[in-house]
Amino acid sequence: MSRKVVGAVFGALLLVAGVLLLLEAVGVLIAAGSFWRALFVVAAAAFWYLFVTDRQAWWAAIPGGALAGLGLVMLADEADMAGSDQWGGALFLAGIGVGFAAVYLRDGHRWWAVIPAGVLMTLALQAGLTEAGLAEPLQGALFFAGLALTFALVAVLPGGRGRWWAWIPAAVLAVLAAFSALEATALLAVLNFVWPLALIAAGSVLLWRAVGGRRRSSPSQNPTAGPSPRESAPAEGPHTREDLS
Repeated sequence: MSRKVVGAVFGALLLVAGVLLLLEAVGVLIAAGSFWRALFVVAAAAFWYLFVTDRQAWWAAIPGGALAGLGLVMLADEADMAGSDQWGGALFLAGIGVGFAAVYLRDGHRWWAVIPAGVLMTLALQAGLTEAGLAEPLQGALFFAGLALTFALVAVLPGGRGRWWAWIPAAVLAVLAAFSALEATALLAVLNFVWPLALIAAGSVLLWRAVGGRRRSSPSQNPTAGPSPRESAPAEGPHTREDLS
């Protein structure tokens, strides 16, 4: 029944949209901007209604979130709200991210939805803070940190096993986030010397253990080493006549 209702709503919306486009084409209607903005909101509501009422229609949350974000951006622009031009992209990306998050919340076995949800939420936050004047190195740090958190959530959230592999990209992205954050400070110049010195020290230790340690433990160069058990054992031979007598 829910699919029939949604189909009827979309059919009516398409019919009205076709009529308006035809009126604009013949010059009867100058503009129908308000209708197009409302169309996205109504279409988003129809998708969300399908998502809520039909458990098999988990996919409906994705277009529902995208259309809701787009409709809100257009309505905010029409209302001439302060900052609508700067925050529009962030709101649209966040709407899509909410759709993917809803897919996972509906069914934890669809853990893959956490990845696009986290990526889109991170991009939305980055876009918003960029418009607020966030420094460029910190933008990269925020992006990598958001992705690292996303994969960490993939590893720890319920809904399945065997996702230990997600800790690997989470750790790599966390390191990249740390380097991006250090790039905005004077500590990065210090690290340019710390890392080479650390590599030199590690290489020296490994060479000493491989060459010096082996030479010191060699039996041929150990003067205190006694004869081997085979050399100290008496040789066994055939019995002599004196032993027989």
